Amino acid sequence: MMQELQTDIYQIQAPLPGKSITLIGGTHGNERTGVEVVTRMKAMIESGELVIIQGSLTLIYGNPRAIELNERGSEPHADLNRAFVTDLLECDPTGTYEDARAREIAPFLQSSDVVIDLHATNKPSEPFLASKDSERHQQVYRWFPSKKVLSDPQYVLAGFPATVDDYTDVYGGVGVCYETGQASDLGRVEEVLQNVINCLKDQGLVEGHVEAPDATRDIFELTEAIILTDEGFTFAEGFGEGSWEAFAQGEVLGAHGDTAFVAEYDGVIVFPKMPEHRKVGKPVGYLAKRN
Repeated sequence: MMQELQTDIYQIQAPLPGKSITLIGGTHGNERTGVEVVTRMKAMIESGELVIIQGSLTLIYGNPRAIELNERGSEPHADLNRAFVTDLLECDPTGTYEDARAREIAPFLQSSDVVIDLHATNKPSEPFLASKDSERHQQVYRWFPSKKVLSDPQYVLAGFPATVDDYTDVYGGVGVCYETGQASDLGRVEEVLQNVINCLKDQGLVEGHVEAPDATRDIFELTEAIILTDEGFTFAEGFGEGSWEAFAQGEVLGAHGDTAFVAEYDGVIVFPKMPEHRKVGKPVGYLAKRN
């Protein structure tokens, strides 16, 4: 049976040794597909519909307070997925809820062979993967349908390792973030649940064999963040409405106040921020280019 080891952190240990896998939903509380997948998987295990035959499976509701509020974080601009700095457990607590929650989750990430963090985007987007593009990561993320993989080897997203998948990778595991689509769309819950189960079968935790889909993916690398200044930032017409908007070198993407922001290379915009999520000194979106 599953045991609750920390608040909203559940684990089942099989009688036979094997891989340690962690599944997280609700790292951002308004991204409901991951929350529903964790809930469904927990119910399947408790009912005996899904049997863990070896290793261990940990199910985590990432940010319970934000999930209850149906907001990205527990308060405006709070972001659990920027709280996992490499030396988190050696640093003094900051006193925020997200920092405290990260400290509860961190030991499970450190001890996991694989961590799957289910996310969604606040603006429209096709499903995509955010992950390193190593053979180890490919072995995990191949079970999740996506035409694109977004890598961040220079840590453009936060400026340093700070996400769930970053933290997992630093401590020797394989961390994969799967962006399931737009946050308000719950139409992929069953599909994503089956994707996770297929991954568990491949990792040996669940009995059964499945053939991995033969998928060719385009690999993109984050290149820079568009930082909001006191002058404000406005996207040009046709940009900033969703991830994977393509642009060409020399194209005007927007403006910092009256100063045009011009693309220096061909690429795409990813993670454009909703107005209520914008904060001076923080990104309003990111640029990436194909590897």
